[in-house]
Amino acid sequence: MTALTINSAESRGKFQTRKFLLSGSDVLKRALAALQNVPLDPDKPLELVVREEQKQRGLDANGLYWMRLGEIAEQAVVLGKKYSKEVWHEYARQNLMPEVITTKEGELRSKWIESPSGQPVTISTTFLERRCFSEYIQAVEAYGAGIGVRFSANPKNLQEFA
Repeated sequence: MTALTINSAESRGKFQTRKFLLSGSDVLKRALAALQNVPLDPDKPLELVVREEQKQRGLDANGLYWMRLGEIAEQAVVLGKKYSKEVWHEYARQNLMPEVITTKEGELRSKWIESPSGQPVTISTTFLERRCFSEYIQAVEAYGAGIGVRFSANPKNLQEFA
């Protein structure tokens, strides 16, 4: 291997992330060539992770989620009160998000994180992996339907039939 070794007195600086989707032998060759030339630094080692591609959730999923929260906010009355979609967002994170979630990095973990006060808070939905976020939206829709919310059609499904 011909990787460059950095003297610990020198700083290699910020390493620019490289991502290869190993879909064929040409890409594999480029990835191996890049790996042979990475700087080796015992003080600032690089991390090599090989896993299945992690699909990022799209803006359409995020838009659908907030649309659903808006529909709940418009229609739902709980104990004689209506709440904003931001309040419903917090309620859903605490009560409808699965206790164990999958992050974009593929990590299975608790949805709870400790706040500076020591009180647990829920992880942001932005950390949820695509499938996990989709299942979370389905839980929000099921809850909303259970309290009488009538949801509009998913705009993505309407486009498929247009």
